[in-house]
Amino acid sequence: MRRILVLVLVFVVIASGCIAGTQTTPTSTGQTSSQTITNTTHESMEQVHSTANDVLDPTRTDSVQAVVNASNLFGIGLYKELSGSGGNVLISPFSVFTALSMVYEGARGKTAWEMTGVLHLPKNETMRREAFRTLLLDAQRPYGVELTIANALWVQEGYHLKENYLRVIRKYYLGDVRELDFKGNPGGAERTINEWVEEKTNGKIKNLVSGLTPNTRLVITNAVYFKANWTLRFSPSGTHNGTFTLPTGKEVTVPMMTQVGRFNYAETGSFQVLEMPYEGSRFSNFSMVIILPKDANGLKEIEENLSPRFLKAVLSSLKPEEVKVTIPKFKFEGSYHLGKVLVKMGMKQAFTDGADFSGISEEPIAISDVVHKTFISVAENGTEAAAATAVVLTAASAPGQLPEYKVFKADHPFLFLIVDRDSGLILFMGRLVNPKG
Repeated sequence: MRRILVLVLVFVVIASGCIAGTQTTPTSTGQTSSQTITNTTHESMEQVHSTANDVLDPTRTDSVQAVVNASNLFGIGLYKELSGSGGNVLISPFSVFTALSMVYEGARGKTAWEMTGVLHLPKNETMRREAFRTLLLDAQRPYGVELTIANALWVQEGYHLKENYLRVIRKYYLGDVRELDFKGNPGGAERTINEWVEEKTNGKIKNLVSGLTPNTRLVITNAVYFKANWTLRFSPSGTHNGTFTLPTGKEVTVPMMTQVGRFNYAETGSFQVLEMPYEGSRFSNFSMVIILPKDANGLKEIEENLSPRFLKAVLSSLKPEEVKVTIPKFKFEGSYHLGKVLVKMGMKQAFTDGADFSGISEEPIAISDVVHKTFISVAENGTEAAAATAVVLTAASAPGQLPEYKVFKADHPFLFLIVDRDSGLILFMGRLVNPKG
């Protein structure tokens, strides 16, 4: 079974055009009786998280590709909204997409219609859910890289969630369901959620949620952790101080890593593209793709042209070349409250008292916040990256004789992605404007 690469940049498989602009009116499913969450929610993992036998090959299933395409298309739109403010940007499209898709499972009417338009979700409910299950189960298989994707629902003690909603979250999103006392001890509830996120992201994402109130009824979380070594690692002896030009024209001194090797490479009159693969088992196909404008101020033009079609064309043009690669060591974090951005993208009613999440509970609830935090570190050995999303719902080289090579010197702002080249799923997407953060 081929792994589904639930991580990295994925342009090659993004089917341009087939999902763009698909707004569909979701089906109204019959409401089922509600139940109180208890400790019995930690039911047999064999029943809820069954293993690989029922997972389709993600690279050969139309339904999986439709969800991958939707996640990527949503992620590009989200990135464009966030990139307008300047500075470094880092998001995990799949993390935010998955968390919001779990919320969508309980949306009805106009609320669901708006969420479908923003998330570009496939119309067929069964195929969509099976695709999520396949992707999440596939991510659990060993690749030779560290990859963790986890989902959880945190519910107010005694608050009634519908049985069908719980079944969908457990079976298709592999979600754990736990009770917390938001009413009596919101601070303690925050600590429990934040400890879970920190554990799932190997300590990289801390304090995801804060300011929860006694009106909180449900918090939906997703966590992603990725760590992998380069197939061709940089030698620490080749790292030296160099200059990186900021958008203002100012130069800063940062450690620059250098090596000469055979990489997938392409260039046009205005930018260069480099793909650096991560090592792993024979099933691994994760890589980082860097799109470097030739003009130090050319990143904006690339961002304006970002689309699934553009990325597919870029990745399809790559071919092996001898390349002298120079990139900065960098580490930075991102923190975003996405409510206003999602409203601007078209998800309006979900944040109002008119929100219809009757598929989750009989009692009216609305989204009060969507928090997204990210982390990335790029060094000589490889990459470590993490992300977490919470949706809060409340009531109402040295000189010498070297072969001829291309020169890829990333000494000014660039775009980068971590993608699964088999499935096309973009796991992380960002830009480096200032390596010093």
